[in-house]
Amino acid sequence: MNENNLASGKQENFLKRRELAARWRCSGETIKRRQRSGLLHPVRLSQRLLLYKLSEIEALEAEAQ
Repeated sequence: MNENNLASGKQENFLKRRELAARWRCSGETIKRRQRSGLLHPVRLSQRLLLYKLSEIEALEAEAQ
């Protein structure tokens, strides 16, 4: 949790790649391509674990509508 979240008391929610792929009804490879193109900005927790901010995902979805 970053300082802004601590100050406001707000906690950010995250999705794993497979959860995001299921939400968008696409493959994990599509999520990887969107990440490489700069559309998605994951938070890297370890060498293998990437998480995507739910607020960012919701903003992209709203923009697409």
